[in-house]
Amino acid sequence: MKALVVVFFYFLMEADETRKYSKCELYEELTKHGLDGYTGIGVGHWICLILFGSGYDTEYYKFSDGHPYYGLFHLSGLKWCSNGRHPSENLCKIDCDNFLDDNISDDVECAKKVAASKGGMMSWKHFGEYCTHPMPEIVFWECKTE
Repeated sequence: MKALVVVFFYFLMEADETRKYSKCELYEELTKHGLDGYTGIGVGHWICLILFGSGYDTEYYKFSDGHPYYGLFHLSGLKWCSNGRHPSENLCKIDCDNFLDDNISDDVECAKKVAASKGGMMSWKHFGEYCTHPMPEIVFWECKTE
């Protein structure tokens, strides 16, 4: 019985460390972290990127074609962070696991580095495929009225 209680509290603590945002919650968070208008990209485009990259999930992880991706912004574990298992440029100078919790401050700081890099927003495959048209900015009106 004691072991069961310990397991229960472990899962309770784990559930607190990750978060799946709603679109309008994310709108508020990204605006608060200074992404609206960062490098000329509106918050709606950032939300579009996150929707198609991670589905608004802070715990997002995917390993695809030898390439690990982490967190809300679908950040590459071969370029932007280090996971200790794959060679990485680690341009954000951070452990990839830091992108898997509900503190998005470090995710945002790294995403800003990606946006300001030579490839800019096109560094994200999902952005080029789904978010280059003006439509994502409609999120401003939808979330502003709630």
